[in-house]
Amino acid sequence: MLTLLRKKKIAKKVLWGLAIIIIPAFVLWGAGSLSQKSTPFKYIGTIDGKKVPVDDFVESIKDVQVGLFLSYFNQSEVLDKIQKDRPLLNRLAWENLMIKRTAGKDKITVSNREVVGFITRHPLFSRGRIFDDKLYNYILKNSLGMTPRTFEENVRNFLVNAKFKEAIIKNVNVSDEEVLKSYKNEFEKVKLSYVVIDKDLFRKDVEVSESAITLFYEKNEGLFAEPEKTVLQYVAFPHKEEGAKESVLSDLKTSYDKLRRHGRDFTKTAKRLNLEVGETAPFSRDEIVPELENAGEASILSSRLRPLMDVIPLISENDIGTSYIIMVKEKLSPGIKSRELVSTYIRDVLKDEEANVLAGREAENIYSEAKDKNMSLKKIAAKYNLELRQTDFITRFDYVEGVGEAYKIVGSALRLEVGELSSPIEVRKGFALIEPVEIELIDVKKFENEKEDYKNKVFTIKKMKALESWLKNEKSSSSLAVDLNRI
Repeated sequence: MLTLLRKKKIAKKVLWGLAIIIIPAFVLWGAGSLSQKSTPFKYIGTIDGKKVPVDDFVESIKDVQVGLFLSYFNQSEVLDKIQKDRPLLNRLAWENLMIKRTAGKDKITVSNREVVGFITRHPLFSRGRIFDDKLYNYILKNSLGMTPRTFEENVRNFLVNAKFKEAIIKNVNVSDEEVLKSYKNEFEKVKLSYVVIDKDLFRKDVEVSESAITLFYEKNEGLFAEPEKTVLQYVAFPHKEEGAKESVLSDLKTSYDKLRRHGRDFTKTAKRLNLEVGETAPFSRDEIVPELENAGEASILSSRLRPLMDVIPLISENDIGTSYIIMVKEKLSPGIKSRELVSTYIRDVLKDEEANVLAGREAENIYSEAKDKNMSLKKIAAKYNLELRQTDFITRFDYVEGVGEAYKIVGSALRLEVGELSSPIEVRKGFALIEPVEIELIDVKKFENEKEDYKNKVFTIKKMKALESWLKNEKSSSSLAVDLNRI
């Protein structure tokens, strides 16, 4: 522990067997595979205009993992699931760096006393509510693979992060009106009948002129921007049988030592070694490389390689799979797709838009006639040959066939009387007309009994949204140079 704490002598009886069972081992957390030396890129991105080195990102991953371990130490299944989600860990690590940078500017600090206090009060390191130094050191060594000093600095960073978040959410509060509204949104239910005026029925009546396509293209050129694309050349080293990988990688290393010195003569050198060279179709960093098994890794790595110069191995993590030696043959400059190439897409967009307008007009005409003649939804369906459907009880957060998300139609239904016809409601497939069959409002007595617990739930959600809002604003002053989903 911090020097002062490490000198304390506290004799405790520790149930070592129980400790071994309940504390999972996370010595190999995976961050070690990512380092400045092992990656073709030197930084992850920028925050406030300053580059973030890979090694800083790795340390941030460790800070996040320590925080997760301390928060979910008694929920091993949850912890294990999060630890296996590398894209999530990467995103949390990046957000952690953003918070750390701002916390530093705001001079938010955590003293040694605070670190000691947090650790000695944490239930993970206590027995009988008393801190146990031996258990503490045992867990750090056998579960985390860390020295006390390293762990304590991770804890300090974790607490700085927590302090900063508390500063963001300190003014968040929840009114009784918000609690009631949220409770109603979640638990009010309705059973309803509905018909859908499907916009697809009107597509056949829509004609799109060439001039309309040209106008759309000229006004929306940004939609058709193409990023830089890469063409890879590669040599495959399959290891498709159990135990074959070691021998194959030995051959790969021998070939790699010769190929890496001859990037411009990659194909000729490969032929001299009796190796077959493959070539990928052009792909961008956000696309997979279908010709290669390690598609995601190849895509992110190749964006950092110099054409006809950098030759690197791409080793499969699986015992049975394929490893490669890859080289960038060429990089195609970004540009705008031609009008001819995207004209079919534009035509479909314009047809869809106009078909939706026609469906809306038809829905309004049907609704007007129904109001004038006091027609029920059943009569409307019969006259216009529309399928009359009925739901079971649904809430705003359900999904309705032919409609999609139920939020809008349930909200509309709750403003009507049972049997009252709605005006047209725009939905995914066109427009819907609905009639509530039965409405189930909240149980006021039950709400009063659950109000305090539910208020805490709403409060937690509001705090999360406040943090998300802060992060969203901060992202305008940061940028990523790599894809966090692929490292």
